[in-house]
Amino acid sequence: MANISQVRGALLEEAVLYLLEKFGYETIDAFSTHRDASLRGGHSGLDVRGRGAWHQIDGLASFKSSPAFMYPLRLMVEAKCYQEHRTVGIEVVRNAVGVLKDISENYFTVPSGGENVQVPRFNYHSAIFSTSGYTSGAIDYALAHQVFLIQYENVPVIKPLIDAIMQFDELCITKVGKNAIAEVRKKYRSAIREQFYEVDMQEFITDRGIELIDGALIDSLSRIGGSYFGMLQGRWPLHLLTSQPLPALAFNSDTVHCHVTGYETGKWKFTPAEFQQNENGWFELEFNLPEGIANLVAENWGDREAVANIKQQHFSYIDLSGQIGNIRRNVRLELDQEWINSYIQRLRRQRRT
Repeated sequence: MANISQVRGALLEEAVLYLLEKFGYETIDAFSTHRDASLRGGHSGLDVRGRGAWHQIDGLASFKSSPAFMYPLRLMVEAKCYQEHRTVGIEVVRNAVGVLKDISENYFTVPSGGENVQVPRFNYHSAIFSTSGYTSGAIDYALAHQVFLIQYENVPVIKPLIDAIMQFDELCITKVGKNAIAEVRKKYRSAIREQFYEVDMQEFITDRGIELIDGALIDSLSRIGGSYFGMLQGRWPLHLLTSQPLPALAFNSDTVHCHVTGYETGKWKFTPAEFQQNENGWFELEFNLPEGIANLVAENWGDREAVANIKQQHFSYIDLSGQIGNIRRNVRLELDQEWINSYIQRLRRQRRT
């Protein structure tokens, strides 16, 4: 039986899908134009066909463009919005790995030279988004199986959205179950995209729930002006958020040196080295990194492979992608090494208190 925590997770998933759209993804649903033989509308949402079974995956997105030598990219999105300090455990990652393996091995038969050849149709990846972090076991398992983990703890620009989702409680729905989750998801997805919602909401969502979705949940999401994804040292994923889109003025070059702030507050941000606050090129990219991954970054700092493309090895870097000045850009942020050690020390102090 589904519970209110799963309802909150569904709301966070819809917000993440919207933020992925700012980056260049398109959300796939049961009625999407992306529908093909691998997708179908299930009893409670979207089903994706695997090698051995159909899997319900409501959070699915397709990247609008494909790099050369790759099949089209699809991303499985799972989000967990737990109470503070309740971390996501290994069982969540283990389930994601199982589903990812099965749908990745769903090959399709195509004729070639008089023979039937089995080929994959899509390049599937999985990402899990959490408001409250992960256990060490979950991090290790995810890294071993290439499941990306994104953490939103202490990220100020998204906190109002998380607070609004946590207000969505048992009084916001008339009953708990898969159908209620599906209807809450449909309502929020429609509200985000300013689409008309046709289903009789009162069967599953109360007036309080509708008011919360149309009010605080939409307002707080709309305040996130920029959504960007980056790979720290080419390996570790980050979701970088801003209240305002990144200014084109700060990116006259594809490489930008950045400072890191948050040593005292724990609210970590990348800021441009060449601009001061209140100048036109100023920006603040907010982020959070799970402690286990931060430790791995520090341990592998001198790895030749990790720094092969860096002119000065005392800089780390983030390869960042997204809309900058209404143009899709791939840029590199260079960072001083000092920040990662301070980041880890602060996390350890927090754990002791």
